Amino acid sequence: MIEAVSWIGLIMLLIVTGLETDLELIISRAKSATYTALGGIIIPFAMGVALGYVLPGQFLANDGQRLVFSLFIGTALSISAIPVIAKVLIDMGMMHRDVGQITIASGMLNDTIGWVMLALVASLARTGSEQALGAAGVTLVWLVIILGVSFTLGPRLTEWLFRWVDATLGSDDLTKTTVVMILALGVGTITHYLGLEAVLGAFIVGVLVGQVRRFDSSARHTFEVISLGIFAPIFFATAGLRVDLTTWADPVVMLAGITVLAVAIAGKFIGSFIGARAAGLSTWEGIAMGSGLNARGALELIVATVGLSIGVLTTTMYTIIVTVAIVTSLIAPPLLRLSLSRIELSADEVDRLEREELERQSFLGGVIRVLLPTQCSVDSQLAAQLLGHIARNREIEITSMYVDTDGTEPSGTPLVRRIKRVVDGFGVSDTVQSDGGANTQQVYEQSEDCLDLIDAQIDIPNKQLRNIVRTAETTVSESVLDEVSDSYDLVALGADGQLEYSPDEPLFGMAIDNLVQATPCPILIAVSNMSQTTKTLPELSIQRILLPTIGTEYSRRAAEISFEVATAYDATVEITHIVNRSQLGDLYMSGTDRSISEAIDLAESIVDREAEIGQTMGVNVRTNVSVGTKPERTLIERATINETDLIVLGSEVRPGSRRAFFGHRVEYIVKNAPCPVLVICSKQSYQ
Repeated sequence: MIEAVSWIGLIMLLIVTGLETDLELIISRAKSATYTALGGIIIPFAMGVALGYVLPGQFLANDGQRLVFSLFIGTALSISAIPVIAKVLIDMGMMHRDVGQITIASGMLNDTIGWVMLALVASLARTGSEQALGAAGVTLVWLVIILGVSFTLGPRLTEWLFRWVDATLGSDDLTKTTVVMILALGVGTITHYLGLEAVLGAFIVGVLVGQVRRFDSSARHTFEVISLGIFAPIFFATAGLRVDLTTWADPVVMLAGITVLAVAIAGKFIGSFIGARAAGLSTWEGIAMGSGLNARGALELIVATVGLSIGVLTTTMYTIIVTVAIVTSLIAPPLLRLSLSRIELSADEVDRLEREELERQSFLGGVIRVLLPTQCSVDSQLAAQLLGHIARNREIEITSMYVDTDGTEPSGTPLVRRIKRVVDGFGVSDTVQSDGGANTQQVYEQSEDCLDLIDAQIDIPNKQLRNIVRTAETTVSESVLDEVSDSYDLVALGADGQLEYSPDEPLFGMAIDNLVQATPCPILIAVSNMSQTTKTLPELSIQRILLPTIGTEYSRRAAEISFEVATAYDATVEITHIVNRSQLGDLYMSGTDRSISEAIDLAESIVDREAEIGQTMGVNVRTNVSVGTKPERTLIERATINETDLIVLGSEVRPGSRRAFFGHRVEYIVKNAPCPVLVICSKQSYQ
């Protein structure tokens, strides 16, 4: 039983390794990574095979398997450990440096080739050396088929599966973890049946799932906690139980072990160094590659475990390989630290790192799933158009949700409705999903027409779109909130022409007010300021965007939205700050009396800071700082005079007595703007 559980831990470790394999990174560093990886595989593999032929016969599990034994030793010495390398790079802050990315990409490619080699050698071991040529041919054919299907149809099928799971079973982290394990065990079973190792199937699943944005950092963290906190220790403990340290007392074993260790270190270092230099990297970069890729870590234990289980390795040889894994993992980090400290930053690398740091800190960088509840008002169409431009380059997924309000009650208990939703989901290809009730032909046609219109306004690839229909059991707000709880990062709403002009009433009507107060994620509200009798919103022509800012986090989020929209339309963004002459203390630092000149200096630093982000994105940015007693009126006048096409406001939802309150200035601008307005609401203070 312990052995079975340890194999589950082994499979989970391979999934984690696959999750860390970034195909885009490998492609982006293709030349350097390929040269380094090939050098780090070919030379240690050749040295390992040669070593396998000269080792005494006592290390062979079967006298008739010298060829397979030698191939296995070569494969074992070719493996590298990404987790060890990544840990050192993270600790030194070098993960996003050029040399760090090339090292990781090389390690990923190295391991990918290594697992393929392991699958081939394991297949040969099972069939025997006598049929080696024929077995190798059959294995290669199946390997090509498996890899071909995995990396052509695999990404689409995996993406579809997670979309279906989100839509029918929910998107919590444990559900996603279960799906990954089912996939890994299923594909691993197929690869094992075909004569390839089950670990290859688990690794392939890890790579494919790692490319799915719905399997986000939270789900990945949950999977790693379960894997590394429960199952991996059982695997390591079981691997340790097989080690027989008393064998080192034999002089022959001692000499053989030292020789294997020396060949492993020298072969990997020389091969990686030569490959890096051939790719045009510097001497110290080559030393860094040779040092980092020398770490074997847990992956060497996996190879050793497979070798022992298929009868290629004896306990003695298994002990030697485990020792190699431990020693190389200990010496690689200090050598890598030493070499990395000698590598200087280039100007291009400095620029790239600054851009990546901005992206990591950005609001939109963390937005993966957006919910757009709609009944196809012109305001909702405005939100759809602008969301489409934002999502197109960022591969954000948008779920358009049509809520039926005909009052038809869904039949059955909540459990029955949930089961029906799962069953119905199998027959739906991400177009319309009915959640019970509202089954009349008229409602169906209305929802179809509406969602088709919204899809046309969003205008992004189908893989980024999901359409759902829900029946409002009580209120529209509650139906939307029920869906929002399904791990969305942003909710986009159309004001739907429901602006209220009474200070005691919600600005956007009661339904939106309830959503704003209860939704846990940021909200984008679109106000078209157009006649609600308009059926189809024409394509917007946005040339000028006005962005008021006061330098807060929600102002920064509004700035990001502005710059993304401006990029799509090639528009100019005017970043403006109005210094309120009568409320300087309230605006900047409560209880402090600032002079006008000091306030202007501070305002200029605020708009310049926002402008830097836009300029980094290639947006045409203008800045403006002025002084007035009514900033909201000054902004409306400026928007009118400059013929502004869009105003983007950031706001923090503030506690109010009976409604969500965005601030007097935001409400004034929304009600009086001569053009469409977007309001980006944060929720930090309203809890």
